[in-house]
Amino acid sequence: MLSNWKQAVTISLLITGWVTTFAAEPVPPPPLQMAPATEPSEAAATIQLQDGFRAELIAAEPLVTDPVDIAYDENGLAYVCEMTDYPYADAADDRPWEEQPSAPIGRVRVLQDTNGDGIYDRSFLFAEGLSWPAGIACWKGGVYVAATPDLLYLKDTDGDHRADVRRVVFQGFCKYNVQAVMNNLEWGLDHHLYAAGSSNGGSITNPARSTITLGRNDFRIDPTKETFELVAGGARFGNSFDDWGQRFLCNIRNPVQHVLFPAHYLQRNRALSLPSSLHDAAAAGDAVAVYRVSPPEPWRVIHAERLANSFEKSLFDSTQATGYVTSSSGVTIYRGAAYPPEFAGNAFVGEVSGNLAIRYVLQPEAVTFTATRPYHQKDFLASTDNWFRPVNFANAPDGTLHVLDMYRQTIEHPWSLPDDLQQRLDLTAGRDRGRIYRLLPPQYATGFQPPPSPRLGEASTAELVEQLANPNGWWRDTAHRLIYERQDAAAVPLLRDLLRQHSQPVARLHALWSLEGLSALEPTDLVLALKDHDFHVQAVGVQLSEDRLKQDDELRRLVTELAGAPQMPVRYQVAFSLGAVPSAEVSRTLAQLLRQDGHDAWMRAAVLSSLSGQESAVLTELLNDPAFVLSDAGQSLTEELFQVVAGNGSRETLLSLLSALSQPAYETLAGKSCRDRLLLAIGRGLKRQGKPLNWLVADDSQPGSLLIEVWLAVTLAAVTQRDTPADQMVSMIARLEYSASDQAITALQPLVSSKFPVAVQTAAITTLTTFSEDRVADDLLSRYQSLSPELQRLVVERLLSRTNWLTKVFAAIESGDVAANLVPGVRQDIYRKSPNAAIREQAERLFATPKATARSEIVEHMQRALPEMSDKDRGLAVYRKQCANCHRLGTEGYEVGPHLSTVRNRSASELVVNILDPNREVSPNYLTYVVVTTNGVQQTGVVVNETATGLTLRGTDRKEIAVLRDDIEELQNTGQSLMPVGLEKSLTPQDLADLVALLQQQ
Repeated sequence: MLSNWKQAVTISLLITGWVTTFAAEPVPPPPLQMAPATEPSEAAATIQLQDGFRAELIAAEPLVTDPVDIAYDENGLAYVCEMTDYPYADAADDRPWEEQPSAPIGRVRVLQDTNGDGIYDRSFLFAEGLSWPAGIACWKGGVYVAATPDLLYLKDTDGDHRADVRRVVFQGFCKYNVQAVMNNLEWGLDHHLYAAGSSNGGSITNPARSTITLGRNDFRIDPTKETFELVAGGARFGNSFDDWGQRFLCNIRNPVQHVLFPAHYLQRNRALSLPSSLHDAAAAGDAVAVYRVSPPEPWRVIHAERLANSFEKSLFDSTQATGYVTSSSGVTIYRGAAYPPEFAGNAFVGEVSGNLAIRYVLQPEAVTFTATRPYHQKDFLASTDNWFRPVNFANAPDGTLHVLDMYRQTIEHPWSLPDDLQQRLDLTAGRDRGRIYRLLPPQYATGFQPPPSPRLGEASTAELVEQLANPNGWWRDTAHRLIYERQDAAAVPLLRDLLRQHSQPVARLHALWSLEGLSALEPTDLVLALKDHDFHVQAVGVQLSEDRLKQDDELRRLVTELAGAPQMPVRYQVAFSLGAVPSAEVSRTLAQLLRQDGHDAWMRAAVLSSLSGQESAVLTELLNDPAFVLSDAGQSLTEELFQVVAGNGSRETLLSLLSALSQPAYETLAGKSCRDRLLLAIGRGLKRQGKPLNWLVADDSQPGSLLIEVWLAVTLAAVTQRDTPADQMVSMIARLEYSASDQAITALQPLVSSKFPVAVQTAAITTLTTFSEDRVADDLLSRYQSLSPELQRLVVERLLSRTNWLTKVFAAIESGDVAANLVPGVRQDIYRKSPNAAIREQAERLFATPKATARSEIVEHMQRALPEMSDKDRGLAVYRKQCANCHRLGTEGYEVGPHLSTVRNRSASELVVNILDPNREVSPNYLTYVVVTTNGVQQTGVVVNETATGLTLRGTDRKEIAVLRDDIEELQNTGQSLMPVGLEKSLTPQDLADLVALLQQQ
């Protein structure tokens, strides 16, 4: 389809003030006429709910402003984090992609309901001068507050509802992106305070302790010792527990994530590489539809006008309100008793950009959950008011869900808004407003009695223990915390009675954890838990038995027996906990679990985390069951085990294991294929130790040694014989990566020649560059001029992966043998800043630093040169050539950067800027990192996952690279996008116009 593109861009530039005259003083663009705020008295009427629910306003300005998190103390006072400094205290403070100097003007406010009607009628300024407060939790009469860059403890000691104690507990959280701060402090059943760490990171310190790098993790603190510990997580804004202690997060486009793999289990087996500790229970990504009922904001209308002037209507035009999840936040599991039973355990998530909230029904599936939406093309809660911003939720003392409405005119991050529109918006509008609602059902659940106003601060220990059976989660949680705070030994017999006699599993669960918190948990209590008829209690019993398994034979027997429990979550915890007691018996049990549940990736990883030092014993068990090993799950599992054993084990251990592969079952066609995969896994493990497979060829009398010797000989023969079919030769070349370097290099070098197919040359170059010898680089550079452009690019890319080869590549560039533009711009910048003086000096000489104004000049020049007509079909060809390696479009491409469905609502002029100036706006999720490993290999990409033992990079070569932390020598954030700068060199104006047409009409 052809479009008058140039005219559209000109119109959009005129609309947004991009085209200016040469007046002495530029005229600032006029402010946008935004929709007015709705006054509190009319606010509830703007909210539409499903299932007969209604919203009741219980607090509003001036009592509260900008609420983002809330904690109710034992006597019903509500402590509210007011993030008044969102997105900044003053526009002049905003420094895109830098540490923010914004003044601390956030607050904590105390709300009080004086007459018990559930409506807050008094407000006190508890604390002010806080920076980005986004999480709060009660403790011993005060509150912990997450206020980046600090975690604070605040307390009122004289009863005036104003903090007179203010203590920095931890500091060093990065104050970078206001939407990526630590947030949502929540108590776990284990008496630790958990927080979502988000993605800003930081070097966290306490004056009495060493520094801890936060990275992309969550954290927990022990309030009695005030110790800081990293835990699995790293999502953006949200942190919630269900009744059984399962934790859930949300992350912009990942509405419900289940934390499945505790970091401390992963840390004990540092050779285990796990892609992620989180599971997306709900559908996630860039095309999860939401159904807003609010009109589009004026700045979105301008987007639509721009599109209407150039191409087909966008999904975000003035007549179509359907959008996508772009800002999921505040995931909260409903744990009250006021709603109908089908709402129990549901997840509620805010979508602040769409002025709505989504309800998810969680259903158990294996060891995790699936989350589904119960309504067709509608959401549980939606407001017609553009200012309605449901950032968070809370299980309240009254058994209902409370909604925190930040109430802002614009919620978008300033760095994600086009400059021209940002100049016409007041991003602080609404700083003086904010609302809190409670969601009321059409009728309360059968048997529900509205609870009285809380006075648990005055309750006796016996009364607190009784509350552990309260059907409302807030009352249980608060009693649980107070029992731990008081440390009253009088609670112990009462808790033990609760554990033995109460009919409700959740009460027995709280009793278990409370006994643990009082250091009163006895083996007899654990035996009861392990024999409990509820699997949640059993699983916690297994977890709390861990430290006693070495000394207590009965507990060890009962836990081992639960490896055969009918519910997989119990077996999952058994798989973790048996790692505390390595023994022959445990090895057999773990092997049993692998045979039974090895098809499930999470169960498999749980068992592997427990195998530190037992891998060979379990492998022996499995290899003697060829039927299992030859199954799909068995092959994958034994590969992982062999790789771990080869990375740590002795020659004798490996040869003994390899002897088992001489059984007749492994001589069949399927058996030989499986054996090849296992030998490659051994090769990968040995390579991590710096050893080739040849290291195992020590004694020809051992079957395992002979097996390796024959395998290597067959591989070498296939590679050196000219008549070997190309596809077979390619697979054999890859196998040489794990043989002795002299042997492999000598065999592979002749294959980098035009006498061989490109596929063979590509495989040879790839395998050659897995060896670190300088002669590899020297030989490839000597052949460089005779290679095709595609292979030349591959050679440069591969040679740049090792620090010891960089100066050789630079010398070739300096001599004119290699083109400098084959070195990506992001790498050029890395080399110019290298701590290695030789590399830095050469890079500064070879790669000129771009002028600060060059990008804007290029963008302006290209926009002026754009042709009048464009064609999205031609744009598809441009996409496939220039973009598919890093961006997915529909079913095509590879997702390193954002999915291109997210840009369809952008104007033509914005897209030109995004394409030609990619570093102008980079989300933290898409920043480029450089990892240098201990063996000198350098990898570049975006970090897609991070765990306790490693991280996963995704690069432009369509590969994900898992790197163990023990193998990382240096990790550097470049602060730049992986998308190359300088695409104008390979894009004509017509190409650019056609590409933009495609992106807007996808």
